[in-house]
Amino acid sequence: MPLFFFIGGVLYKDTRCITNFTAHVIKKQLPYLIITYLIIGSIALLINVRYGIHTGDAFSTGLYETVKLAIKSNFHNNKMFLTGWFLFAYIFVSILSVIIIKSIKRVVVSNALLLSVLVAISVLLITVSITYLSPQYILVKDYKLNFICQVLTGMSFYIFGYVIRNQIYSLLNFYVFILLTVILYVSKSYGFSTQTIMSWSYYPDGLIMSVINALIGIYAVFFISLLITRGMKEIKLLKMIGQNSRAIMAYHLLVYVILDIIASILGDYSLSGTDVYDNHFITKWSVPVYIALGLLLPLIFSIL
Repeated sequence: MPLFFFIGGVLYKDTRCITNFTAHVIKKQLPYLIITYLIIGSIALLINVRYGIHTGDAFSTGLYETVKLAIKSNFHNNKMFLTGWFLFAYIFVSILSVIIIKSIKRVVVSNALLLSVLVAISVLLITVSITYLSPQYILVKDYKLNFICQVLTGMSFYIFGYVIRNQIYSLLNFYVFILLTVILYVSKSYGFSTQTIMSWSYYPDGLIMSVINALIGIYAVFFISLLITRGMKEIKLLKMIGQNSRAIMAYHLLVYVILDIIASILGDYSLSGTDVYDNHFITKWSVPVYIALGLLLPLIFSIL
C-alpha cells in the first residue's frame, strides 16, 4: 500500500488552493467509498444467506452504528471490501499532505530548502508512526491509534513521492534494480525482511527495514513500468488497468467469491464453512483465472 500513497504524491499537481483541493478529494473519494461499501455489503449479505459463505457483518442496526462499526473494524467487518480502509485513509492522507506541502511552500522560498524540509517531515512522520504508534497500537488495540498510524505512514510516502516526482525516472537504473532485488532476496532469506501489514500497523522489521522494503518495492514497480513503456508501444489494457486501479482494488474479492460459487456449482468445490478472506478454490489452473478475472471484471464494470 505505500506504493499507492507514493504515487499519489508523484501525481499531485499544485494547481488548486487547499480549500478547492479538499473539496475535490472529498467529492471524488467519499461518495465512491460509501456507494462501493453499500454495493459490496449488500451483495455480501445475499451471498451469506444463499450460500453460507462467511462474508462478515457489513451493516449494523442503523446508519450511525454502521458507520461506527466500519471505522472501528478498519472496514474488515465487510470482508469483501477489505480495501475500504485504504480509500478512507487516503482521503485524510492526501488532504493533510497537501496542507503541509502548501504551508511549507508559503514560508520557504528556496526550492532546495523546501524539498529538504519536506523530506525531514516525511522522515519524522514515518518514525513516529512505526517506532512509537505502531507498538502502542499492537499493545492496546485502539482503532484510533491504528488509523493515525495509517495516515502518518501514508503521508510520509505521499510527501516523499511529491519531493522526488521530477527525479523519479532519472533514478531508475537496471544495475540498481538488480542490486536492490538481490538485497531484498538476501534480507528475506536471512529473516531480516518479513511481511508488514499497513492496514493493521504491523511492522515487525522495525523502522529501517520496513522503509527499505517499501522503497525497494516502489523502485521495482516504477522500473518495470518504465521497461514496459520503452520496450513496446503503449498497451491500452495496461493503461486502463492503471486508470481503474481503485475499482480493481475494491471489487476483486467479490470476483473471487463469484468464481468460488461457480466452482461449487460445477461440483469442484464445497462452500461449506468457507470464509471470504481465508478460503478460495485453489488449483493449478484456477489461480491464473482468478488473477485475470479479478483484474478484468472490475475493469469492465468500471468502464460500463
